Amino acid sequence: MMKKILSICFILCFSCLFAQVLEDEREWQRESESTPRAIDFSKMFEDEKAEEEKFEDLKSKLEREMRQKMMEAAALEKAVDPETYVVGPGDIFTLNIWGAMEMQMPIAVSPEGVLPVPSVGEIDIRKLTLAEVKEKVLKAAKPFYEKSEISLTLVTLRSFRVHVVGEVEYPGTYLANPTERVSDMIKEAGGATDWANKIAIKLYRVEGDTLMFNLSAFEAQGDIESDPFVNGGDIIFIPPINLDSAKVFVEGDFKVGGLYQILHEESVHEFMQRVKAFNKNTNPLNVIIIRKRDQDIQIIKPYLEGNPEKIILKDDDRIIIPSAYVYVKGCVQYPGTYPYVASFTAKDYAGMAGGNLYSGAINRVKVYQSITGKTKRGPEAPVAPGDVVDLPKSWNEELRNWGPILSAIASSVLAAKAIGLIGND
Repeated sequence: MMKKILSICFILCFSCLFAQVLEDEREWQRESESTPRAIDFSKMFEDEKAEEEKFEDLKSKLEREMRQKMMEAAALEKAVDPETYVVGPGDIFTLNIWGAMEMQMPIAVSPEGVLPVPSVGEIDIRKLTLAEVKEKVLKAAKPFYEKSEISLTLVTLRSFRVHVVGEVEYPGTYLANPTERVSDMIKEAGGATDWANKIAIKLYRVEGDTLMFNLSAFEAQGDIESDPFVNGGDIIFIPPINLDSAKVFVEGDFKVGGLYQILHEESVHEFMQRVKAFNKNTNPLNVIIIRKRDQDIQIIKPYLEGNPEKIILKDDDRIIIPSAYVYVKGCVQYPGTYPYVASFTAKDYAGMAGGNLYSGAINRVKVYQSITGKTKRGPEAPVAPGDVVDLPKSWNEELRNWGPILSAIASSVLAAKAIGLIGND
């Protein structure tokens, strides 16, 4: 019975499909036998009109965008110098006409470096300064506007792409204008990382030139002339610290601690100023330099000895800058940094951070001394600026942590015995 039903369904489906094929064939024949019609050009004219309207809309949109850009003022550090500013693609001018006819026409430098001036045509202004562009354009336009006064005004600076790579927080490509400098672009990229060699930044020009930039010196001294302007296509490379070059390690103050490249014949005081190691809570008399000499260790106190500008840093020197804070960690509710108080001991800092002073763990508290590198133990251990106070867990807390683990192991053993995986003997 089932086979008969399936056979009937198959025959019906095949009949429907065959009928559809025949209907499609008859429709094709009717279209083929119909009388050919004359070509209808109306649709073509409609398309051409639509394209023309689309072009006019696009043209109006570009003009509105250009006028909008003209209204946007760039953040300049000073007025543009016509004698030194080199005009490039994307700069926008206004051609001002007064007299017999008055109008203001926005014109922009094309990507090819030409300026399309109404009634005059295209004027090649590649590699010309702003003063040279004005002179060349006005000289060419004057015969076409004899009864009017004309002037050319730079209203919007061009924007271009600059690549910032290397040891910055967000390496990538950024938009800039001709008045922005290398330091501006590094800041735009999130600033230099802790591993950046800020004294050997390189600026690669499209023309092939390479300029060096010392960001540390600029930040310390503010010499604006040492901070070059950027051009389109520039690559700013912030290299990492070179471990093969002379370097020092700063310890103690967590804000400036880390590895630093040093300059040739750089004194302790010059270095401290360059990396901005001093703040209002820093006591220079407590600064210590630990220097290895063969098998011996030399302790230098540059500011206490009164000659920080004469002591030259050496490779692998350790500079200890006592912090104005104490760091508390371990079994406390609020680990972190706390202001240094001269009379406080390890117990005081542990209590300030929310540690349990009534448990046995307080007797095992440790103080890691930043200057000597030694460890003191006990609640009454003295604490100096920059030290680390570590409160360990009590035996009860350790046992509580191990309780669930031991319980799980015991349950697993009992379960294994119950199913016969482990023998009872």
